[in-house]
Amino acid sequence: MKQLLLAALTLLSFNIALAGNPVGDFNADFLEANQLMEEKLWNQSVDIWKGLITDHQQNANVNYKLGFCFLQTANRKLDALPYLQYAAYQVVSENYDPYDPKETRVPVEAVYYLGQAYHLNYEMDNAIAEYERLLKMVNKKHRLHALAQRQIEMCNNAKYQVANPQNYLISNVGPVVNKTTNEYSPVISIDESALFFTSRRMRGDSTNQFIVDDDTGEHREDIYVSYKDMAGNWMDPELLNINTDNHAATISASPDGQELYIYYDENGDGQLWKSVLVGESWTEPEKLGSDINTDSWETHVTVSADGNTLYFTSNRDGGEGGRDIYRCVKLPTGDWSKALNIGKSINTPYEEESPFLSVDGKTLYFSSQGHSSMGGFDIFYSTMSEDGEWSEPVNIGYPVNTVDDDVFFMPTANGKRAYYSSRKEEGEGLKDIYVIDMPDSPVEPDLSVLKGYIYPSEGEELPEDTYLLVTNQETGEVMEYRPRMRDGAYVAILPPCISYKIEYFVSQEIVHDDFINVPCESAYNEIDKEIYLLPVHLGGAVASGEEVVETPEIEEGDIVAETPEEITEEDKVITVATAENAYYQRYFLYDMGEWNDEKVNDTFNEFVEGVSALIAANGSAKILVESSASKVPSSRFRNNTELTAFRNKLAKTEVTKALEAKGFEEGKDFTFQAGRKLVGGPDYQNDAQERKAVYEQFQYIKIWAE
Repeated sequence: MKQLLLAALTLLSFNIALAGNPVGDFNADFLEANQLMEEKLWNQSVDIWKGLITDHQQNANVNYKLGFCFLQTANRKLDALPYLQYAAYQVVSENYDPYDPKETRVPVEAVYYLGQAYHLNYEMDNAIAEYERLLKMVNKKHRLHALAQRQIEMCNNAKYQVANPQNYLISNVGPVVNKTTNEYSPVISIDESALFFTSRRMRGDSTNQFIVDDDTGEHREDIYVSYKDMAGNWMDPELLNINTDNHAATISASPDGQELYIYYDENGDGQLWKSVLVGESWTEPEKLGSDINTDSWETHVTVSADGNTLYFTSNRDGGEGGRDIYRCVKLPTGDWSKALNIGKSINTPYEEESPFLSVDGKTLYFSSQGHSSMGGFDIFYSTMSEDGEWSEPVNIGYPVNTVDDDVFFMPTANGKRAYYSSRKEEGEGLKDIYVIDMPDSPVEPDLSVLKGYIYPSEGEELPEDTYLLVTNQETGEVMEYRPRMRDGAYVAILPPCISYKIEYFVSQEIVHDDFINVPCESAYNEIDKEIYLLPVHLGGAVASGEEVVETPEIEEGDIVAETPEEITEEDKVITVATAENAYYQRYFLYDMGEWNDEKVNDTFNEFVEGVSALIAANGSAKILVESSASKVPSSRFRNNTELTAFRNKLAKTEVTKALEAKGFEEGKDFTFQAGRKLVGGPDYQNDAQERKAVYEQFQYIKIWAE
């Protein structure tokens, strides 16, 4: 009887020592957490280990497993360090049993993961010390030996990069796009007017309320797009009509943002798809052909600006190791060729991911765990030589690259800006989307980008059969481009050493044409061209990149000229100044552009005073000049385009002189937005005198300031 009582007391003492929970509960929780680890449900397993460690703070194995699981999460890796610090300096056993609830020792892996935790906290010397300690504990054939040596290399790379940061300006794109949830995988159109991205937010109609990720508890991935308004501000994101109840993520887009490449994960074997914008809706996605999609894991794709070359990632057999980057070319049939591994200059025994091709097709950006990574995936770029070989990859450097995974980097056309996602303490939520300015980037494509807007008449929609043809004057090759129907935005790529004819069509009739010459070895250049299908009215649409400055409300006491039967010297000026903006307008007589007019200048001075008041109140002012000439042939200029350009330049000069005379500095106290230079009105019918009043309504300058 005494022996039975002693046994019962011993068992009770053991239960108390295990933290106040019955042994059965501990064992069940231990086994459940282990099972979740097997299923890679890291956040769920973390929750159980945290519950166990509350009453088992000195159990080295529970500390190890909690620290290890933290390291595997997307957003909680830094929490691993204190648990691994404790575990890695307890009893390390070669006979460690990960499945035994009674196990209180730790495996040698605990030292390796402690090194990783130090690395992620930018404690490079401590990390190296742990990896060196590990190398003394295992022989050269042990699987951790080579991994520890590689980690030491990356720690030294990180020390160098952090000590030599790059000249990058990283800015959050703002709360309109970024929410408290995860936003990532930004894909930008070439004119930066459309931003596609992946988000875990609740949909506006709450239809994904119960569609959640089993591990994180977040909503599954959806694809959104935000467009810039005419003032250059991001508008409220729109949910694309191609999302499903499974994960859907952005990958890349065509330069004009009207073809979107998508990652769908239906059965755990990610696949690559494509959808096309038709009107305001996206077509049902189609899976990419050839052998691009397989039973392996395909995660990313990018297509060259001319649509003839495709790069994608896959972990299929036969590669250099892990995920590799492959290449396909467009066949004469319009199909993609069989995939070809792009080789060891890019692919390593480690993982490669997220290729992006520059607009001219000569620079490949990608992420890699190999090469000179400073930890996890780093972003690299490589340039193609004349013989088609890729150069040794260059690490783009800190602070864009970090000691954690950096896997999605979308460059803009000029190579001086890029979009990426990152989790920062000052962000809007978890992962946010950021834009990077890289003024010292050596990558600059030698081509021109023709971009702009085609505007319909006021109150009407852009005709569906609006398009432009770009003809290579040397080869006769013709490329067709279509504007985005929602706002008329269009973009075309113009390689160097070629002259082009640009024709704008509506209903198969030419409404405008241009000739553009892109010289050889020219620097990157953007050509903005706005096409107005009918005359533009006051306060109408503006061009890409311009600030929208609304026409002020006309109030009693303002000087206003009504639309005249015939514009005279007495009523050809308007000045309006309010607390928020200032506006000035003047008309010119036929072919005139001179500024010297006493009455006009008096009224202009009122405008200057209004701008001065704006600067004093707000610290700065933005100014937009719109100039116009009619279609009556000019006798003083070669054409009316020169006349309206002369008026525009003259107005900017006079505004600058007047504000500088008051002590203000351009670029600091006031800035000019891209000017609007118009040639408008009815076609000339050799009736200048008969229709003088009509034509003179298109001889003006208008200046807005806000």
